[in-house]
Amino acid sequence: MKIVLITGESILLINEKINEIVKDNKNVTSFDMNASTIEDVLLEAGYFSMFEEEKFIIVRNANFFGSGKLNEKETDSLLKYFENPNSLSNIIFICNEKIDSRKKITKAMKDKYEIITIPTLKYYEIENRVEKYLGKEGYKIDKDTVKYIVANSLNNYDLVMNEVEKIILYYNRPSYIKKSDVENIVSKSMNTNNFLFVDAIIDGDLEKSLALLKDLKTMKVEPTILISLIARDIRIMLNIKKLLEQNKREYEILNELKLMDWQLEKYLKKAFPYKIKELEEYLVKLTDLDLKIKSGKLDKYYALELFILDICS
Repeated sequence: MKIVLITGESILLINEKINEIVKDNKNVTSFDMNASTIEDVLLEAGYFSMFEEEKFIIVRNANFFGSGKLNEKETDSLLKYFENPNSLSNIIFICNEKIDSRKKITKAMKDKYEIITIPTLKYYEIENRVEKYLGKEGYKIDKDTVKYIVANSLNNYDLVMNEVEKIILYYNRPSYIKKSDVENIVSKSMNTNNFLFVDAIIDGDLEKSLALLKDLKTMKVEPTILISLIARDIRIMLNIKKLLEQNKREYEILNELKLMDWQLEKYLKKAFPYKIKELEEYLVKLTDLDLKIKSGKLDKYYALELFILDICS
């Protein structure tokens, strides 16, 4: 029986860790805390199969270990389950933000079970993974081309692998990957356009946001990745606002959020017009849109347009 809390920013790396834990077990149930309650999870976890089968329960967006909240009754229910868990139920909680070590449930998780923190990959680690992955698939690529892919994808592992999959589809067979081909396949201006797109949304520039979204759609940039980038900026802004409210000084904020001086200056300006409650609400809306896109309830580009209209109106 395992109860695990996994934290990290990369969806791909989190999924890799989940697969390591679950292995070949087919008895897997998933919950999303944006659409379910902790009582739903605990009901499933407490259920005993007549065949005494081991099962895995994956709980995504369990951000109540971070900035999210459970009410007192829900917290007590979860703590009671931690004291007397079902031996056949393995629960994997996923928190996509920094956990709050002051919370009772986080302390209980740390004391009794396991917290796995997945660090953000460094650029050379991403390069090594790309080379290894392509080699395994039967492709050859030189280091300069790999560096180009990684740099053009903001050193973001999920973005990089999205581009790698596009490259593989282009070749459609094991072969040598040429940089000249990659330059045509990979969105040349994706780096710049992504930053401009996120900035336009945060600045409330409706016309510019929609125009850039049209360009990104033409370049076939996945909306779920754009949502992740917007959420990242809003999350940083929210954390800065909260730390300022705690009377933290700039050097303390730099250390806690691992930002450079110029980044802090940029996010301070971005965050100034917003209230903490507004930023929290936008994060919830982004998570909800991401869920609706992945469950097929909303067209992915239309979902982003809805968010743009909401934040820029």
